[in-house]
Formats: sequence, structure tokens, C-alpha cells
Amino acid sequence: MNLAERQNEILELIKSGKCSSVKELCAQLYTSPATIRRDLRVLEKNGAVHLSYGNVILSSVEDLALPLTFRAAQSKESKRKIAQYAASLIEPNSSVLLDSSSTAMNIADFIPANLGISVFTNCIKTAVKLCENGVDVYVLGGKMDPKNYITRGAWSMDNIEAINVDYLFFSAQTLDSDGLISGVSEPGIHQKKLMIAHAKKQYFLCTSEKLGKRSTFTLCRSSEITGIIADTDVSFIPNTNGINVNGLHLHSAPQSPR
Repeated sequence: MNLAERQNEILELIKSGKCSSVKELCAQLYTSPATIRRDLRVLEKNGAVHLSYGNVILSSVEDLALPLTFRAAQSKESKRKIAQYAASLIEPNSSVLLDSSSTAMNIADFIPANLGISVFTNCIKTAVKLCENGVDVYVLGGKMDPKNYITRGAWSMDNIEAINVDYLFFSAQTLDSDGLISGVSEPGIHQKKLMIAHAKKQYFLCTSEKLGKRSTFTLCRSSEITGIIADTDVSFIPNTNGINVNGLHLHSAPQSPR
């Protein structure tokens, strides 16, 4: 496994309770103590874990928005399926807004260059992918987040205010069973709220580990957006339009007035 995959596996092992020390991580991953300590120092620098006398403590999810590198390594196959289905919804000659989520970043791989589609994003890595694929892309300006290579702040918000797009594809940390979509970053939530307001259709990209949880800051309810594209059945969520990309099960419900 590569560096990002190994560090993501370390987080998963700590989260599951299987490992709580350098020694246990070495045994699980068949990796040297020096390599594990180096990975843990990177994770600690990024705020994901705390180290104390050889023990490893996972930071609270409410205090943690994982760097893009780690998020991209999570549920990669499911994110690719969700992204491919999302891209299939985009009509030729339309405008698309992609947020800074790792799932939205995958959509860049499935947007054809010859259909006159224009894409707006605040994620530099997504923009580079689109540009390399020959797709017209606009980067939303703002202050750069060096941990995630995304733009935020007042300039970015001004750019979003200046556009009106046909589609928004976005994600957040959690989706509760009652349809509440929420996140751990207050600035990020404010930015996504503005994105939702400036899109005709809004789709929440959801992998199964987000379900049944609630984070600190409310973004919206699933009934207030066009739909959810997920890797599992979301038909139990009231007043929600959803597609399960694994089972191709479509659940439709009337959309509430926004």
C-alpha cells in the first residue's frame, strides 16, 4: 500500500479499537516501528491523532476535518461509482459546480471534453484534472488551504455569489437518519450553503460511513435538495430522492419547497 493508504489504514485501526500503540500497529500492518512512527508524526501534525508515551489516541471527529489526501484514500471504489453516476446526470452544454470533497474530485474523471460542459470548483486538484482532460474549468478564488489545496474565505464566497449553475455535486461529513446533512467545519458549511443556493439542482454524494451520524454544524436537510447519490439504500430517510449506485435502487419522493 502507498503512503496515503497506509496512513488511512492506521486511522481505521485506531478508530476500530484494534490498535492503540505503535507496537500493535506494526503487528497489524507488518511495518517497521520507524515507518509507523513517521506516519504517526504526520497524522499528529495534521490533527488526526495524539501521541503519548507510545500510545495513540484518535482525535475527536468533531474537531477533525481530515486532509484531502486521507479522504481520497477512503472508500475509493464506492466514490468512483458514485462519481460515475453523478457525471451521467450532466446534460451537454450545462454548468456544474463541484465542491472540495474527494468524491466530487472523482467526477472530474467522467466529464467528457466534447459536450460543452463548464465546471466551477474551489478544489485545485479537481481543477487540474479537468484541465488535463480538456474540460472548461473555472477556479473559485480565495485563500488557499495548504492542507487540502482548496480555496475559502470572502473572495471565494464572492465568486460563488457571481455564478448560477445547473448542477451542484457536494458532500459533507455526516447524514443522519432524519435527513440532516452536517459537517465539522463552520467556514466549509457556510461555503456549501451558498453553493446550494446558486444551483438549480443539488446532489449530495454519500458513502455508507456517513450515514446515521450527526456533526456540529448543520448544512441542510435531504428534503431541501434534488437528491442523494449513495453506495447504499437511503430509502428510509423521509422525503428524500435517492439512488443506490450499488443496487441501482431509485427511491423518489416529492421535493419540499426551498
